[in-house]
Amino acid sequence: METRRIFVDKAITGEGLVGPLTGPLYRYVTVVLRKTKGDRIDLFDSGGSLHHCIVDDVKQKGVYLRILDTVLKPAMDEPLVTLCISPVKGARMDWLIEKATELGVHRIVPVIFSRTVVRRDDQGEKFERWKRIAVEAVRQSGRVSIPEIFPPCRLEAILPVIGETPRRLVLYEKEKDHTLHQFFSSHSRTDIAAVIGPEGGIEDGEIRWLYDHDFTPCTLGSHILRSETTPLVLLSIILYELGRQ
Repeated sequence: METRRIFVDKAITGEGLVGPLTGPLYRYVTVVLRKTKGDRIDLFDSGGSLHHCIVDDVKQKGVYLRILDTVLKPAMDEPLVTLCISPVKGARMDWLIEKATELGVHRIVPVIFSRTVVRRDDQGEKFERWKRIAVEAVRQSGRVSIPEIFPPCRLEAILPVIGETPRRLVLYEKEKDHTLHQFFSSHSRTDIAAVIGPEGGIEDGEIRWLYDHDFTPCTLGSHILRSETTPLVLLSIILYELGRQ
């Protein structure tokens, strides 16, 4: 039987008991998963560690887990992908966050371009929900690491986030020749930063700025995709190309 996972929003150190887990966690473990004393369950924490546990005790309002062993920050065998995207409206953005997490994205940076429809002030209250969606997607997909989600920012503010990331690409609707396959064929297996603009397109000044900061314009071909679909297609291609390297 598959061992289910729960998330605790703090770093757990040492061994022994963890708990009491109360509120929604208590309900999830006892009502949804129907775990009782002695049952196996895994716990991952905000520090990136995975803990193999058993249910040590179930009380009226709290569950206690006993840690059997811990995998400290499991090693990642693939390059890290930072996705810099123009945010989209409502449930479409929630869906994007969920599916990008399932596809292994490392960081998501909502970027406000000149033609972004939703504005920066509209997104602040949704930021915490995006993080909760990512946590749930991690739990469901079997990942351990939780992608880092940043508050919405202007284009120039992505530089401190991506740091020294060597492979940089931007999907650009006016680029006709340079494909993603060519991009990956000419680069080594290192971390990636990818920029995807709004449905209205990236303005000339913005693409010049990206080019000046070592982003390579690439095409996805002639198909016109929705803003929330394009990042998922890109992540799928990245997974495929990384598997070939």
